[in-house]
Amino acid sequence: MASEKARIAKDKGNTAFKAGDYPTAIGHYTSAILADSNDHTFPLNRAAAYLKLGKNHDAERDCTAVLKLSPNNVKALFRRGQALLGLDRLTDARADLDAIIKLEPANEAVKQELANIDKLIVQRQSKQRASITSSRPGKPPSNIVQEPAADHPKRRRIPIKIIEPNEWKPSKPTAPIIDARESEDVEKTDFLTPVSSRSIPSTGKQTPEVLAAPKGPPSPSSAEKPRSFMDAKQARENAKPGRVGGGIFRPSGQHTLVTQKPSAPSSSPREIADPSPGITIPKLNAIGSNVNNAPLTKPPMTLFQFTRSWESLGSDDARWELISGIPPSSIPRMFQNSLEPSLLASILGTFRHVVDQAHNDDDRLYGRIREYMVSLQKVQRFGTVLLFMSKDEKQLLDGLWNTLQNYGHS
Repeated sequence: MASEKARIAKDKGNTAFKAGDYPTAIGHYTSAILADSNDHTFPLNRAAAYLKLGKNHDAERDCTAVLKLSPNNVKALFRRGQALLGLDRLTDARADLDAIIKLEPANEAVKQELANIDKLIVQRQSKQRASITSSRPGKPPSNIVQEPAADHPKRRRIPIKIIEPNEWKPSKPTAPIIDARESEDVEKTDFLTPVSSRSIPSTGKQTPEVLAAPKGPPSPSSAEKPRSFMDAKQARENAKPGRVGGGIFRPSGQHTLVTQKPSAPSSSPREIADPSPGITIPKLNAIGSNVNNAPLTKPPMTLFQFTRSWESLGSDDARWELISGIPPSSIPRMFQNSLEPSLLASILGTFRHVVDQAHNDDDRLYGRIREYMVSLQKVQRFGTVLLFMSKDEKQLLDGLWNTLQNYGHS
């Protein structure tokens, strides 16, 4: 009996496989195998996904693992035969299909595959006869079907000698033997005088020329040399000409796509600047009384930043302030295909809270939430996410959408 974790992973893999998302299905089947390696259905299903992607080597490996757990598994034999046929290993593929015929003599699909393999074998034999006849006309052709060499990477075998610690002895450098006549020639030869490139520290004494030098700002050539690598790097940065700034990235680190308008000090509710021109979203006092007067922060630009900020906030008011700083058009690009059912349900709960606390005549707020709802439906695999939501969460989605639709038609 498969474990609960393995069964859930298998169901997710089956859903992805039916949707044509074979890489995702392979990932879920792999999770099921890691959770329970004794169930042969998990590698069998993963082999089917590998065949869809043309990964015949991986499919053959999984089918072989299935046959170790279930020796007479017809599906494993058939899928391994397909993988071997894709690898052009006709003899091995025919052996697997023959094993199926022994188990199920009336299997017409396997008989058709055997007929196709026989045709391929005949074609290969005719090509081999033609090549042998052209190269060696005096010898009769051979009927032996040679399988192509497996395209496994060749590995070099390098002998390794193990040296025990007590056997290792450092080699002693031997002094070079110099002939006496050569030594005399060496002493008489004039070599270049070595010159050090390092600065020699001064001894405190100055020459008269240095004392007589006029005082003034030091020239670039006489500037003090940097003492460390960081000083040298800073000196290079200061020497570079100024660059024209632009784009969304700033040297100070304050790079953001959204600029927040500073609000004038007044008793009116604080407004959050919206990236869209001419639209501002008022923060209602009825929702959370300015969310404990928390300062505005720059909106998240990645899904990781959004999820971490969303989970750290404990109230729907603070979460609405967080998501309202993100343009609705950026929602599909930020979530991509990583939207989780729990996160979607939490976002819908925040929208429901804002709608319940808002005034009925706040058409901007209702329209804003409607834009977020439409953008969430454009997220990849949104329909798959809905399949994993509970009944209450789906009712929350339907009720919220009906409220927004009714308000839009009123």
